[in-house]
Amino acid sequence: MALPHYRKAVRRQPVRHTSPVLMILVITAPAVLAVAVLRPRSR
Repeated sequence: MALPHYRKAVRRQPVRHTSPVLMILVITAPAVLAVAVLRPRSR
């Protein structure tokens, strides 16, 4: 009796999620830069 040929299990690539730390940096970095650039300069 011949054994059936088994195919290798195909593993799906995990869905890439953005890490929370990266998301916070992406949101806060432009705000921090804008505050630094737009801050009035006292002389």
